[in-house]
Amino acid sequence: MMRTKNRFFSKKALLFSTAFLFLLLIIAMLSLSSEDKQEYFLQIYLPYEDKVFFEQLIEPDDTFYHEYLHSVEQTPVREYYKIDEDYRMIATESWTKSFGAGLPYESKEKLERVDGFFVIHDDRELDYLNILPSKLYPHQFFFKDWTVDLSKDLSGKRIRIQVIEHK
Repeated sequence: MMRTKNRFFSKKALLFSTAFLFLLLIIAMLSLSSEDKQEYFLQIYLPYEDKVFFEQLIEPDDTFYHEYLHSVEQTPVREYYKIDEDYRMIATESWTKSFGAGLPYESKEKLERVDGFFVIHDDRELDYLNILPSKLYPHQFFFKDWTVDLSKDLSGKRIRIQVIEHK
């Protein structure tokens, strides 16, 4: 009778220790994968000050845009971007109400007219976007629920909009 009881406890101990080792293995794998996990951020960076002004976590298919009043044409311009599956910044569209100095006017794609804007489609990868906002003309940056008033907060400062990686 004693042998049966020992076998029962032996099987129970083996089952418990196997489950415990399996749990430890899962925890170890999760901690290793979280250490290697890379996260990507959309950033407004001030290169001459080596300062980050704005930084938010991004995912593939996130979009953002900036809108400004063109200094010569005095019309609004919107430039749209998306984050692709490899976390690259892709220029997707330019919206403008007129064509003039410094405004895009050529496109291989069909030009559309939407809500009084000419929409020029694009599909270009950019490493970064350099901007010099001025308090003389409104200039805003939009990402999800965030709005940054570039012409107010960063007037006269050279800024760089970029995607960066943190481990």
